[in-house]
Amino acid sequence: MKLNPSKCAFGVSAGKFLGFMVSQRGIEVSPDQVKAVMETPPPRNKKELQRLTGKLVALGRFIARFTDELRPFFLAIRKAGTQGWTDNCQNALERIKHCLMHPPILSSPMPKEKLYMYLAVSEWAISAVLFRCPSPKEQKPVYYVSRALADVETSILHKPDLTGRMLQWAIELSEFGIEFQPRLSKKGQVMADFVLEYSRRPDQHHESGEQEWWTLRVDGASRSSGSGVGLLLQSPTGEHLEQAIRLGFSASNNEAEYEAILSGLDLALALSVSKLRIYSDSQLVVRHVQKEYEAKDSRMARYLAKVRSTLQQFTEWTIEKIKRADNGRADAWPGLIFAVFGHSEAQYVLAELHEGVCGNHTGGRSLAHRAHSQGYYWPTMKKDAAAYVQKCDKCQRYAPIPHIPSIALKSVSSPWPFAQWGMDIVDPPSSTRPKKFLLVATDYFSKWVEAEAYASIKDKDVTKFVWKNIVCRYGIPQIIIADNGPQFDSIAFRNFCSELNIRNSYSTPRYPQSNGQAEATNKTLVNALKKRLERAKGKWVEETTRLIPTEIGLPTIRTDAAKQKDADTELGRNLDWADEVRESASIRMADYQQRASAHYNRKVRPRNFKNGTLVLRKVFENTAEVGAGKFQANWEGPYIVSKANENGAYHLQKLDGTPLLRPWNVFNLKQYYQ
Repeated sequence: MKLNPSKCAFGVSAGKFLGFMVSQRGIEVSPDQVKAVMETPPPRNKKELQRLTGKLVALGRFIARFTDELRPFFLAIRKAGTQGWTDNCQNALERIKHCLMHPPILSSPMPKEKLYMYLAVSEWAISAVLFRCPSPKEQKPVYYVSRALADVETSILHKPDLTGRMLQWAIELSEFGIEFQPRLSKKGQVMADFVLEYSRRPDQHHESGEQEWWTLRVDGASRSSGSGVGLLLQSPTGEHLEQAIRLGFSASNNEAEYEAILSGLDLALALSVSKLRIYSDSQLVVRHVQKEYEAKDSRMARYLAKVRSTLQQFTEWTIEKIKRADNGRADAWPGLIFAVFGHSEAQYVLAELHEGVCGNHTGGRSLAHRAHSQGYYWPTMKKDAAAYVQKCDKCQRYAPIPHIPSIALKSVSSPWPFAQWGMDIVDPPSSTRPKKFLLVATDYFSKWVEAEAYASIKDKDVTKFVWKNIVCRYGIPQIIIADNGPQFDSIAFRNFCSELNIRNSYSTPRYPQSNGQAEATNKTLVNALKKRLERAKGKWVEETTRLIPTEIGLPTIRTDAAKQKDADTELGRNLDWADEVRESASIRMADYQQRASAHYNRKVRPRNFKNGTLVLRKVFENTAEVGAGKFQANWEGPYIVSKANENGAYHLQKLDGTPLLRPWNVFNLKQYYQ
């Protein structure tokens, strides 16, 4: 990389970067951009209005609630001609200019520092500010962002009941370490600039909010597990604000009712409410406030004095008693709080519902719904239910066997003919003859097959077969791939291959795909034998020796007219072209394998294990429980991964440290959670 010295500067304490001023204090708006906005006269046509809007958009990250402030501009652009510029547009421009006279300085967050984000939603926009608190009395903005809401999105704000959806989002976001808390103090300039009250649309009068009544419904409750309050504040236009607060101290029912009223009054004052109707189902508290009952208890008297002093900040207010049935929404929140408890209680509930007397080992989603339907709730309910089911021992052992491939396809190719052979033993239908087994070897390059029948196959028979049918005919191969049978994995056969510098490669148990070429040849041979033998199943050895070429029974011109000299000449010509033909075949094979791998790998869901990971292994016929039948578990173990090989093979050991004899493919393994 080469740098232009005329465009580089080193060791500077401040400078202009990407249109912003960057210094030790933070990121500031460019004075040139501010000057361009300040000196811009009111637009005279639509094009000038669009140009002005573009300048302001470039400064949007430094302006709180930018989309709300710029809304009159967007409405004006939709109107044709110069009449689109209204007094609302001029007032918005003046506010933006006033904000740019003292623009905020954006700060850079420190690693692992706790950040705060405040959200504000109006009827046409959603805004957010991300800020940091270096000290309890200091707030520094990091980023402002604002976006206009589409028509479909604005309709969501007017739905009467969004409690369930809000709870679901709170649960989903809790896994990212996001905490929800009440709004912080407005003493900091960041929050003071950003707090969004219930603003009206530009064409509505602000005075109308002071002439309309708001409604507050409150309820409090006290139980042995704690105390909580719930409140529902309704605006004159029908918007609902619901809050649930868990008290950090023990309180009686009447004290909880007073706490609910005080919390609701604080919320109403924060929204600049002047007229308020209060509804509560506590007769004692309502009669206290109405001065019909006398508060004799000292704590009740202090609560009553606090409520009356707070009510004096409203222009008008009323308080009425209603039936508990008419206060259902506010009453639901304290009950929801009481069901929130610690980790140990949550685990007890999940254990009883999942594997208790009435448990049936349902999935994580169903378990969370069962707990919620029984009246329990905590913020991470779905996550905890899924984790509990994932660690259940019985659910893991009886889990279904996945058929989706767990490792990418790795094609095996040979560089030239007869360099790599795959060997396997075929056990055709029982024969009445002494020879009962078929030893088959397949060349990976040319697909040439060598086969020979045996009465019994031992390591010495495999050694003779390789020497006679492969080495003496086609030369010494590089690799021989076989399964883990004792005929192939014996000391005698290994020493024979080692003397000839032949590398032995063995497939993992219960995973024949690792020697796919030999398995494909076996399938072809068995299918051909079944079609030839028909009912003479026991004479397959005799039938395999009668493969007489057709041209002997019915000669053709090729055999009658051909001469040996011409055949030698043609053979020599073919030998001259052998390298070119071999290279072309290798290219076609590589292209085919790549396309096959791409198609296969689209369905792969990789599973990888590290050393020390606990895994379960599939249950096979030799490890199945006697007499279990259809009630047999699908997995057994657990085992410990001691070593990971290439191509998805893993060495395992028992919990007591005893290693298993052979590695196992990941296709037959799954992770065990505890």
